[in-house]
Amino acid sequence: MPNPIENIAAKAAGKVGAIEAMAKGLNGVFVTLAEQHHEACVLLSRAEGTKDAEKRRELWTEIKKQLVSHERAELAEVYPALGSDSRTEDIARIHAKEAGELERTIKQIDALSFNSPEWQHQIGQLTKLVKSHVAEEEGEFFPQAQEVLGKDGAKQLEKPFMSAKEREMSSIY
Repeated sequence: MPNPIENIAAKAAGKVGAIEAMAKGLNGVFVTLAEQHHEACVLLSRAEGTKDAEKRRELWTEIKKQLVSHERAELAEVYPALGSDSRTEDIARIHAKEAGELERTIKQIDALSFNSPEWQHQIGQLTKLVKSHVAEEEGEFFPQAQEVLGKDGAKQLEKPFMSAKEREMSSIY
């Protein structure tokens, strides 16, 4: 588990992400997703910047749980709603492809020793992948999805998303 200062920094970044999402006119599940994106990015940056194997292990355990549960919950609850509308079905298809790439990268990192020089390179690749994905979702996908789903639709997806994320969290080691 990251130390308390890292947790506070991640949570603070998450709140900033949520505020930015609301300022863009997003609500409901899209605000929650943006908040989680920003929290994960802070933890990834911290992991990328440390050479301490034990700190890498601590951070990686949390990062992996957060990223995998987030993506699986999105695939289970958010993107099916988008895939069922012709205006957003391409978004759902693109996201599914990117989620697969994320899971493959996570498995590659899992296979490495925390002392390995390759670990830092791979976590850097994951950080780039996540930041690119976040920029695409928050800059393009979410605004379009918000328009299609409307305010009520976005709010209605929040609780099922969070329930799915919690279920996933408990199954990831």
